[in-house]
Amino acid sequence: MTSHAARVFAEEAASHDLPMPAWAFAVVALGVFALLLSLTWAFRGNAKKHAAQDEHNDHSTPRVQAHAHGGTMHDQSEH
Repeated sequence: MTSHAARVFAEEAASHDLPMPAWAFAVVALGVFALLLSLTWAFRGNAKKHAAQDEHNDHSTPRVQAHAHGGTMHDQSEH
């Protein structure tokens, strides 16, 4: 009886077709990777832009630190 069940399940598994040809899966995957590559390439210079901007905003002085963290410049003189 188990060999009959295995034969039935094997016939059902063999009858299922792919939704598209096998080569089309490769083409779709290649297209997705090309899209992701173009998205990555579009943002390739952002790290340099932000690093250059951070150098101009020096947060090392106490007045700037107080103002940058939500306090006012007058808060530093009261301590």
